[in-house]
Amino acid sequence: MIRLQNISKSFTTEESVIHAVKGVNLEINKGEVFGIIGFSGAGKSTLVRCINLLERPTEGSVTIDGMEITTLSEKELRTVRKKIGMIFQHFNLMKSRTVYQNVAYPLKGRGLTKTQIQNKVKSLLKLVNLSDKETAYPSQLSGGQKQRVAIARALANEPKVLLCDEATSALDPQTTLSILKLLKELNEKLGLTIVIITHEMSVIKEVCNRVAVMDKGSVIEQGDVFSVFSSPKEAVTQEFIDTTSTLSKIYDLIKANSVIVKLKPGEKIIKLKYLEKSTSEPLVSFISRQFNIDLNIIFGNIEIIQEAPLGGLVALVSGKEDDIKAAIQYLLNKNVEVEVINDGIYQ
Repeated sequence: MIRLQNISKSFTTEESVIHAVKGVNLEINKGEVFGIIGFSGAGKSTLVRCINLLERPTEGSVTIDGMEITTLSEKELRTVRKKIGMIFQHFNLMKSRTVYQNVAYPLKGRGLTKTQIQNKVKSLLKLVNLSDKETAYPSQLSGGQKQRVAIARALANEPKVLLCDEATSALDPQTTLSILKLLKELNEKLGLTIVIITHEMSVIKEVCNRVAVMDKGSVIEQGDVFSVFSSPKEAVTQEFIDTTSTLSKIYDLIKANSVIVKLKPGEKIIKLKYLEKSTSEPLVSFISRQFNIDLNIIFGNIEIIQEAPLGGLVALVSGKEDDIKAAIQYLLNKNVEVEVINDGIYQ
């Protein structure tokens, strides 16, 4: 549905040239939810604005549904843009117009009758669960309701693609989940291709099929969500994982010499990390019984991503040295990464 080839975007200031996006190549499949994640300044918002040419790339080509839009005239581009919806962090609603009027606005000039527009708006508001807010003004709505209005407006022209630029960043966690659930429903019900720009790892894990990680204007790694976040190749990707995981706190406890991590003879602290989608066995209870060892879980951070466990455990393990080694080898054979964080030697 979307192909970006060698996309670069530079901005010239009085002092210098800023290279916001550098040589990005991406292919986004029809009907998928694709995430682009990066910290502030990574270039992700500039990149998404290049998809609908709100920012014209300095170099490269953009192809939407088989049509290279970088070669189109402004008039032709306006027609194509009707099939590319977009929602933003701050909703961009017209404050002086009602919910109904906001959603109806993109339908102006399409040659529709008043009844056709009315039916269309009502169906869109029903789709986003806001049928009772037709006459309300944006100031009377919650943040989540405002974003639902923005989504309904973005869907008015029946787009094939929906671009979401930090669409949940201004929302609380519970509202964020409801908006992400709505986006997933729209993706499945309408066959929408959705591109989500975010700096929040939790957003990617909740709804995306695949993800691209951006840093300093470049895509540094990409792939299906489970693969990228179970086996990160780049330090920036690992940083994102750490933002939603408690596992890295073990290093702070060790550094602080916390009583929680003080070891007795025969004890070790290990970190287990799932690496494969096939890892779904009750491994902790099994190795405890099979190898006659005890595991006391200190931290656990396991989520189900794409129907497979992603994350890991930090545990204090005790038992005979040979039994512990045999248990670790068993885990390694099951494609569980095992790191011995502390074995008491340096205490």
